[in-house]
This record gives sequence, structure tokens and C-alpha cells, in this order.
Amino acid sequence: RLAKLDLAIHSKNIGYIMGAGDEIPEALRDIGCTVTLLEDADLRPDGLADRLGRFDAVVAGIRAYNTRDALVAAQAGLMQYVERGGTYLVQYNTNRGLVSENPGPFPMVLGRGRVTEEQADVEWLAADHPALMSPNRLADTDFEGWVQERGLYFADSWDARYTPLLASHDRAEEKLSGGLLVAPYGKGWYVYTGYSFFRQLPNGVPGAFRLFANLLSLGHER
Repeated sequence: RLAKLDLAIHSKNIGYIMGAGDEIPEALRDIGCTVTLLEDADLRPDGLADRLGRFDAVVAGIRAYNTRDALVAAQAGLMQYVERGGTYLVQYNTNRGLVSENPGPFPMVLGRGRVTEEQADVEWLAADHPALMSPNRLADTDFEGWVQERGLYFADSWDARYTPLLASHDRAEEKLSGGLLVAPYGKGWYVYTGYSFFRQLPNGVPGAFRLFANLLSLGHER
């Protein structure tokens, strides 16, 4: 599928921790990013933050914290990378079988909440947040044309230092606000998202590309 994108991104050098398997690395390469897949040896704890420092952002693929035992020892180094100014984006994980109970710098509890209606309304909870404004100024139209679902395994609860950006819900269900949490940590940014970018980007959904580019660009404004 060909997609015409009005797109800007400020993070071009990406480290990717593959989890259960997804096609986001290829999608990021399609928009001009250099993507390096990080193996377990790359995640060894000694000097990890120094080695990750060459990346603008590091992304954990779907269910990485369910499938990559190396993340247990790597977590402190990943948080140090963020603290020094990196951006770390973690995609959804199931709330059972986590190799690390907390994938972020501050406490959060993952749940089983999901939004299965791909055209479910999306409410903006922090419309002026840079993740929704820069480098792509998002609008309601960016949530049109999503496929299969909005997202899954949203967080149930989280520390007040996280900011929830969006809320959505299926018809006759309660509003879910834990699908996209962001937090500054030291000089960098941490992101947890249950929104299903792993479905949207391979399908060329323009708005999902624009939002994902904004998340990767946090802390790298020009």
C-alpha cells in the first residue's frame, strides 16, 4: 500500500528491541530512519547507557517485556539512557509473564483494557503536549482510517509523574486513559503506549505515522 504522508521526524537513528515480532522497523526505514535491531549481547548491562547514547530513540517492540529476559538486567541502563537525554518508547505488553514488573522509570500497573473498535472516538487529554503538537501538529483526522483496533493492554494505574495523552473506549464501555503515557525523566523522555502502532504503520495509516514520529521526537525538538 502506498501512503502519502505530510510528515516530519526529529529522531532518525533508532535502536529497536524486538519482542514477539512486528514490522515497525521496516516502516521506520520507509520514512528515512536508520534502525538497528538490538540483540541480547547489545543489551548487556555493563556500559549500556554509553552504547545506547548514539541513538536518538530506543523502541521496545510488542511484548518485549514478556519475551526478552535480557531486559531484566538491562532496565537500569535503559533508564540511565533516558536520564541522559534519550527517548525510550515501550509498546504494549501483556500484564502476565512480565520479565520486569515495571517497564518504566516510575510505577505503573498494566491491565487488560483494550479498544477493539478501530473508529472509536479519541479524546485529547493534554492537547497542548509536545507529543501531540511537534513536529507534526495533530488533529482529529489523524485518528481516521485505523485498522482492526485502537489498542490493547492499556495501563490500569500509573504514577502521577506520567501524563496520559489520550482516552478512548468501545461503545457502552468505560473510558480508558492508560493507552498513551509519557513522562520526562532526567533530560529525556519515557513513553508507554498500548495503541496498536504495530498494526497501523505496516498498513500505511498516515495519522499513526505522524503520532509515532512525534513520540520518537520528544526531547529532540529543533
